[in-house]
Amino acid sequence: MSAHPIQWQAPQPLWGRFGTTPAAAAVADDQKRPAILRFATDDFMEQMLATLARDPSRIDSLLARPESWRSPMSSSPDLIERTPVPVVAQVAKRSLFSRKPKQSVIATSHEADDPNSQVEGKKIPLKLYQPAHQRFYLVASSLVCGIPGLPERAIAPSQGELVNFVIRRLLPGSGGQTGDLHEFAYVKDAKGARWQRLAGDSGDQAAYGEDLLPVFPMAYQDDNARARTLWSGFVPVGRREEYFAADVDQTAPGPYAQSQREGLDIAVPDPQLSKMARVAQFQLDVAEPWKNLIRASVKLQGTFNVPVNTGGDAEPSPSPIRPKRILDFNLAQQNVSWLILLDFADYLGTHLEDLWNVIANGGAGYASLSQRRKDLYDWLGQPGMSPGLTAAMQPLTSGAKIRVASNSLRASLAAIRATGVRENLEATTLTYTADPASFESEDWPDFHFVLAGVDSSGTSTGPYSDLYKLDPSGTSPTVSISPDPAPQANDVDLLTTMVGRALDADGDAKAPPIPFALQVKNALLASVGDAGWFVIRFVHQRRDCGPLHPPTLSAPTQRFQLASFFDPDAPARPIRISMPMDTSPAGLRKYNKNTAFILSDMLCGQVQRAKGLGFIDLVLSVLPWPLHKDLDVGPGGPCSSGSLNIGMICSLSIPIITICALIILIIMVSLLDFIFRWMPFFIMCFPLPKFKGKS
Repeated sequence: MSAHPIQWQAPQPLWGRFGTTPAAAAVADDQKRPAILRFATDDFMEQMLATLARDPSRIDSLLARPESWRSPMSSSPDLIERTPVPVVAQVAKRSLFSRKPKQSVIATSHEADDPNSQVEGKKIPLKLYQPAHQRFYLVASSLVCGIPGLPERAIAPSQGELVNFVIRRLLPGSGGQTGDLHEFAYVKDAKGARWQRLAGDSGDQAAYGEDLLPVFPMAYQDDNARARTLWSGFVPVGRREEYFAADVDQTAPGPYAQSQREGLDIAVPDPQLSKMARVAQFQLDVAEPWKNLIRASVKLQGTFNVPVNTGGDAEPSPSPIRPKRILDFNLAQQNVSWLILLDFADYLGTHLEDLWNVIANGGAGYASLSQRRKDLYDWLGQPGMSPGLTAAMQPLTSGAKIRVASNSLRASLAAIRATGVRENLEATTLTYTADPASFESEDWPDFHFVLAGVDSSGTSTGPYSDLYKLDPSGTSPTVSISPDPAPQANDVDLLTTMVGRALDADGDAKAPPIPFALQVKNALLASVGDAGWFVIRFVHQRRDCGPLHPPTLSAPTQRFQLASFFDPDAPARPIRISMPMDTSPAGLRKYNKNTAFILSDMLCGQVQRAKGLGFIDLVLSVLPWPLHKDLDVGPGGPCSSGSLNIGMICSLSIPIITICALIILIIMVSLLDFIFRWMPFFIMCFPLPKFKGKS
C-alpha cells in the first residue's frame, strides 16, 4: 500500500480556475473543498458524463449557486452527443474547447460560506431542491496523493479501502448560541438514528456508526490526456424530513478508536429507561379520542342556545326535536366510547398487567400493587354517568330494550373485555342508532357508559367531570390549543399523567414506535435556533487498519439548506393536464370507463346510505332551531340480497372525473377565499384562440 499521504481536493477539472483572489489562504481552502454540482434535467447523469468526456473544465458552469424560481441559475451547455461522432472529430472538438479562455466562477471560501448570498440584489441562501422540483445535485471531489503535483490516488477495494461521503448538520451547541455552530454526524446504530455531536467539535473527525452515503468513480482525461477519476455521489435532498425528524445528541462521544473498540462488542445494548412510547400510545388510543368526544358534546350544548334570527329567538326549551337530537348524539358517542374503553382495557392489560388483574378479579390482589397503581385503581372506581345522562341514553319508544348504565369507569373496563364482547363489538357492521334494527342488536355490549354526552337538559356532561380530582391543586392543565372551544378536554391530560406515573421505566419493549409527529416535536425542541444548515465531507477509510489509520475526511463543502417539498422558492416541474375536449353529452359518452373502484359490502352499504342525501339535507343538519333537520341515514349495514352479502365494482371514466374535480376545486377555493384571500395568487388563465371542443 502506498505510503504517500492521502488528501481530498476540489474536482481536478476546476484546479485551473483558482488563483483569481489575492487571499492566498482562502484560495488554498477553496481548492480543498468538494464541489456541489447542480442539474435541472432528468438526464443529469448523461449531462455529467458528456461534460467529462468533451470538456471536463466546463463543470464550473454546473456549480450550485443560490437560485429561486423567480431567479433561476443560467442553463448549462448541453454536451450530450446524440449522433455518433468519429474519434478524430471528438479530439478536435476538445482541443477547440481547451483553447477558449476560461474565466473563474469559483466562489472563495468566504463567499461559499456566506449564508445570505446575493441574487439580483436579494439575499437568499443556497438551497438544494428536490427531484420533484426538477433539480438534482452531485457532490464531487478528487482523491490525490499529498505530494507536489497532486497525482491521482488509486483505490484498492481488495485491501479494504472504502470511499464514501457524509452529510453533516450544523447546529448550535448545548448553550443554544446560534452563532456558535458545530458539526453533528448522522449516526444510525442500535440506539436509533440521531445527530451526534462530534468529539472535540472537530469536523474533520469521523464518527463511529455515521451514515455513509455511496459514491461512484467517473473516469475522464485531463487536458494532458492523463487518466483521472472523479468521485461523485448523489445528494439525497429527498431525505430532508428524515434528517429533521432525527433526535439531537449533544453528548460528545470518545475518540474514534475508542468507539471502534466498543463497537466490536456484539452484545445487545441495555435498553434505555423510558416511558415515552407507552405514554404516547395511551394518548393516541385513549386520551385524544376521549378529548374529541368532550369537544363534540360541548359544541352540541352550545347549539341549544344560539339565536337563529335577528329577533334573537332561541330554540324553545324543551323543543320537540331536542330529545331525539340528544339521543342520536349520545348513541353515536356511546358507539365510540365502547371502542375507547376496549383500547383502554387492552392498554392496561399490556402495560400495567398487575393492575389489570386486580380490576378483572374484582379487587383481589389490591394490596400487592404499588402506591401509584393503587391511586389509579382507586380513581377508576369514581367516575360514573350522571342520572341526567343515563336518562338521556334510554330509547324514546316504550318496550324497547333497556341497557343499564355501568357503575364506574373501572366496572366498564372489566365488562368491555368480558367473553364475547370484543368479538361482537369488532365484528358488527352496524352503527349504534335508535333504529330498532341497530338498537336491539345483540352485538352491542349490554351496558351504557358514554365518556362524554349531553343530558336531557342539553348540558354537556360525563365521567370526565371527575378528572379534576386527579390534581391535588384542583386546577386543569394549562397547555392547550388556544382558543380551545372545550377547555374541559384538557383535564384528560391529568389521567395521562397518572397513567404515566404508574408505568415502570423500562425499555418500552411492548410499545409501538414513538409517533412520527412526536419525534419531530422532540427534534425541534432539541434544535432550537437551528437555521437548517448542512455541509458534506468525503471520507476515505482503510477498513482493516483500525485505529492505526483513521478515516481521512475532506474539507466541508459550502453551507447549504435542504428545501422542503413545498418550499416557496422551489422551481416548479412543468406539468400539463389535458381536460376532455368535447364536453357535450355526445362527446363525453365516448370516453372509456376503464377505472374500477372495488367496494366491500360494508362500504357499499355506506355509499348507498350517502346516496339518499342531498345538499339541502346537509345544510339543514347544521342549522339551529327551527330549521334544523336530522340526517336520516338508517342503522347501516352491508349491501345484501337475502343472506348473501354483496360488494361492488364501479367502473368510472377518469376524463370525466377530472372535469368534476376541476369544478369542485374552483368552488371550494372561491368559498375559502373569504378566509385566505388567495384568489389573486391562485390561478392565471391565458386565452387560446380557435381551440375548439368540437371540430
